[in-house]
Amino acid sequence: MTNISGVNKNFSASHAAYDKKAGRVNETDRKASLQGSATQMNKLIVELNLNIKIESKARFGIQAGINQLIEPSGIDLSKLIYNGKPITDLSKDEANDLISEDGYFGVKNTARRIFDFVAGKAEADPEKLQAARDAVLKGFKDAEAVFGGKLPDISYKTLDKLIEMIDAKISALGGSVVDLKA
Repeated sequence: MTNISGVNKNFSASHAAYDKKAGRVNETDRKASLQGSATQMNKLIVELNLNIKIESKARFGIQAGINQLIEPSGIDLSKLIYNGKPITDLSKDEANDLISEDGYFGVKNTARRIFDFVAGKAEADPEKLQAARDAVLKGFKDAEAVFGGKLPDISYKTLDKLIEMIDAKISALGGSVVDLKA
């Protein structure tokens, strides 16, 4: 961005338009100085507006990219934001419904969403599925480390269900499961 000190110099120059010998302000010098200050300020405003437009375009592009990634995965954003209701406003029953057996964040549904994503990326290739399986296990270990070594029980149940689904798909494709957990 343009340095604002240029504006300060021009503004200060308007005070220098005072002619000590004549005892009055030299109007021509003062007008020229003020016009220079106004021009510099206009440049700053235009530059600021351009920077805002560039940053906004980048941010909207990121949001659009996220939406493009989410749409094919089948994730229902209205459910992720609890139909517009902040998580802190959920009743105990509403929160329990979300993590219940058939709830959106329940073991079965969460494992299914992750599996669908993994299987879609693996394109029915047992080696890619094995690599995805290994990555899931590594990511889970990393998450444990980040969150103090232990996650909620639902996380372990979801992992077990997901690994079961991946192993079944690998076997169905004629591959063999290599367990790196042991």
